[in-house]
Amino acid sequence: MVENLGRKVILIVILLLISVLSMVLPEEPFRLGLDLQGGTRLVYKIDWDEALARGDITQQQYDDKEGLLKETIRILRERVDPTGVKEAGFAAQGSNRFVIEIPSTASVEGAQAHGSLTKEIDALQSALTIDAPPEMLDLFPVTGGQLLIDSERMGYEERKGNLLMEVRRGIGGTTAASHEANTLVELKGEDPIQSLIENPGSMMFYIAAEAGDFPPFGTDQTTEVSKANTWREENPDADWTVYNKQLAAQTGELANLRFFNHVEADKAGNRVDVGIKPLWKQKPEWTFTGDDLDGVNPTTDRMGYPAVALHLNTAKEFYFSDFTGDNIDRGLAIVLNDVIVSLANIRTTLGADFIIEGQFTPPEVDEMVRVLRSGSLIVKPELEQSERVGAKLGDEFVKRGFYSMLVGLSLVLLFVMGYYRKLGMFAAVSLFCSLVMLMGGMAFLRATLTLPGVAGIILTVGMAVDANILIYERIREELRRGRKLPQACENGFNRALVTIIDANVTTFITAAILYYVGTGPVRGFAITLMIGIVTAVFAALVITRVMVHLTLARGTEKLSMAQVIGETHIPFMSKAKAALAVSCLLIFGGVGLFLYLPESQTMSIDFVGGLTVTAQTEEPQQVDTIRERIGGIEGDMGSSDVVALRSSGNADDGYRAFRITYKAMVDVTVEQEAGTEKGGEDDIRDALADLLQKGPVDARLDGAGAAGRVYFDEPHPPEDIQTLLVENGYGEVTVNPVEDFLGVYDFTASQSAESNEELLGPAIANLFTSKKDSNGNNYRPSTPLPGAQIVGAQVVGELRDSAILAILISLFAIVMYIRVRFAEYSYGFAAVAALVHDVLMTVGALAVANVLGIIEAEITLPMIAAFLTIIGYSLNDTIVVFDRIRENRPRLKMGLDEILDTSINQTLSRTLLTSMTTLVAVVTLFVFNYGVGSVLEGFGFALCFGVIVGTYSSIFVASPALLFFETWRDKRAAAAAAHSS
Repeated sequence: MVENLGRKVILIVILLLISVLSMVLPEEPFRLGLDLQGGTRLVYKIDWDEALARGDITQQQYDDKEGLLKETIRILRERVDPTGVKEAGFAAQGSNRFVIEIPSTASVEGAQAHGSLTKEIDALQSALTIDAPPEMLDLFPVTGGQLLIDSERMGYEERKGNLLMEVRRGIGGTTAASHEANTLVELKGEDPIQSLIENPGSMMFYIAAEAGDFPPFGTDQTTEVSKANTWREENPDADWTVYNKQLAAQTGELANLRFFNHVEADKAGNRVDVGIKPLWKQKPEWTFTGDDLDGVNPTTDRMGYPAVALHLNTAKEFYFSDFTGDNIDRGLAIVLNDVIVSLANIRTTLGADFIIEGQFTPPEVDEMVRVLRSGSLIVKPELEQSERVGAKLGDEFVKRGFYSMLVGLSLVLLFVMGYYRKLGMFAAVSLFCSLVMLMGGMAFLRATLTLPGVAGIILTVGMAVDANILIYERIREELRRGRKLPQACENGFNRALVTIIDANVTTFITAAILYYVGTGPVRGFAITLMIGIVTAVFAALVITRVMVHLTLARGTEKLSMAQVIGETHIPFMSKAKAALAVSCLLIFGGVGLFLYLPESQTMSIDFVGGLTVTAQTEEPQQVDTIRERIGGIEGDMGSSDVVALRSSGNADDGYRAFRITYKAMVDVTVEQEAGTEKGGEDDIRDALADLLQKGPVDARLDGAGAAGRVYFDEPHPPEDIQTLLVENGYGEVTVNPVEDFLGVYDFTASQSAESNEELLGPAIANLFTSKKDSNGNNYRPSTPLPGAQIVGAQVVGELRDSAILAILISLFAIVMYIRVRFAEYSYGFAAVAALVHDVLMTVGALAVANVLGIIEAEITLPMIAAFLTIIGYSLNDTIVVFDRIRENRPRLKMGLDEILDTSINQTLSRTLLTSMTTLVAVVTLFVFNYGVGSVLEGFGFALCFGVIVGTYSSIFVASPALLFFETWRDKRAAAAAAHSS
């Protein structure tokens, strides 16, 4: 029965050995997606077309967009993770997008900082100065952030000392207004990782214009400065880059004139804007940027102030000497990020080494060094999507995913072993080997395991048994026909082979298409499913066959099997019209309900744009309490939807976790969007401030000492926390775990290493950064908002198009494959009719579930993956029937409708059995993830319903559709023959 038995056994052993070694040898064999380990995922887009139109890039650079994108990623990698300790992942998507993934171990909470306005500002002002102690001022990022003054939210692009520049007013749906001096200024929504990415980091050298430079051109310095100031008054929110490009478009020498704001230190050491300065660009070869630097290091100037030491590369050294030599006794302006940060006279010709001086603070120097070391970005990237998953949420998802896989696997194996006895044992061994090879294959390929990928493994558990069931039921059929056991087994494997290949190839096609058009975690599901299909087919056709061969070789004469469904003679085709009427009624009702419901209820932020935040409270709260607080937020965020996560409590006592979703539903601009969505997280934090879980450190000064509470995602030995505090100057310390609050500890300390109570909490939190306890576990701070996702409105249309494209390409590919395999288009069209039926039925079921509040059943990107999986799985059942129809048509002398009935009855037991085993696996997936807030809740529900309706459609939709298409084709052929005669 098995040729080259020895070779096959060796092959099986080698594959299993490689799989095990791939999982055992690496210290971390599996790359966990951010949805499982926690972390941040950012998707950025670069608009090359707009950059070309603005003149930021040349046509030659535009033609090499891929190369330019790679260079952009290189610069950002150096900027975000220069030492590699953050393990940040960068990946290009096409020629205009890139994805950055940063694990939770490197995630950084934005610094909490505040100050006050030094003077009154009006509603149009685009710069302001703040008063704050030096240590507090340093917490305001020099690369920009977001502010809250009274109820107005603002965004600033850069800080020079206490001066905040290029301030965008009234973002996030708030209103720009005047604010009095001494008004509180709070830092909000600052993400240092995003600041590093979005800061262009440009550096240029110019020569300061002097009064005597202008008369030869028929103008004077005062006139040109006045023109520039007038433009600034008319365009308060525009960058100087816009005006400078207008100058560059002129003819003559004035085309080399440039204007920028000049910032310098005053007597108190604060950096203030001293107005605009005219500069000369001069010769084209005298253009120097951050890319021309070989060395950048912090240093001090002659007065002892922090400064930056620069070293130009060899290619630019000659030009820089020429540049400075021709301009001795003139001002050399160094422009960093479109601001003059240093303006000093050139006393002598400069070589490759020189310094930038300007009475900078140490944080300003550190930021300049970081920006200059990483080079200059030609085009600023635009944030399209952002997702943050707390490590605690990731751990919860992993546990539930593991439990559902374990329970699903156990139930499937128990059924198969009980139903097929010895053959069931073979199937169990085959399934186990398939899972080992699946996990080993993912480890070997370094594939990323995501939350939907866990669903892919669970689904593979159910589908892997399908091939064995098809073989065993075929063996049973052969035995019923009187074949001897060896011949029955031989025929069973051979005749099931075509069906197994066809069924799994079509599913593989849908998974491959999903991988091609999908993004992020959805691609993780696709790759898991593809590897699982390959290993499941190999296990069934090779491993199971080898075991059956060996048991027959040992003289086994009987393989007993249970039978629930015997021989049937149900007239399915006679019931097809009634079934079609029911299907049409359900589809029209369900899809009609789906279309009737507003998009805000049926579509996730993946398809309408917006923000989703997971919030944890200190004490259990009722949904209405949270909803009332959120409804009180000014602006668009007040319309956010609030849903309790059922796994965090109950309706009587309240819940500890809530999902808050704001859906944009409008095509907002990037600037408005960034303000609304990014700022919305802080609006939620403010609205729930007294209810949210405290932390990660809630500390206060207590006399000469300190006391408070620390919050972690998981428990740690109290003595380890105590030791860390003692070693860092907190005197005698006691630490006690808080009852019924896992990972939370109260502490008291006889001394305090920090005298400022506002900085005490951050100082203690910093002690645990990058530290491990005595068990080797990282200290991971627990935050009140552990998860957040932003989808920009500008990417929504592309996500929708990709989802629709994935489904249409899948249907087309299926038609073409079945056309090749069955030599008739009618089989392909009939299969697609059943698949469309299944998807529409599932959409209707999701709409009903949404209205009834059974689950959160919005259409998400993972839900599109579920639709494609339903398409693939439903096709499995359909192909089982179609293969039997193709086999029966040549040898059964009866009408096609009778052949269809006969074929369906012959395959009914295997159709129901394969559906049942898969259903057991996906029901387990749904049950374990019900109410936890993960994407697997809706995903599992859709698969459960899809498996049921897919089984139904293979009998009552696909087969009647085939009868219709074949009858229609025969009538056309007969009409054509009659016409020709």
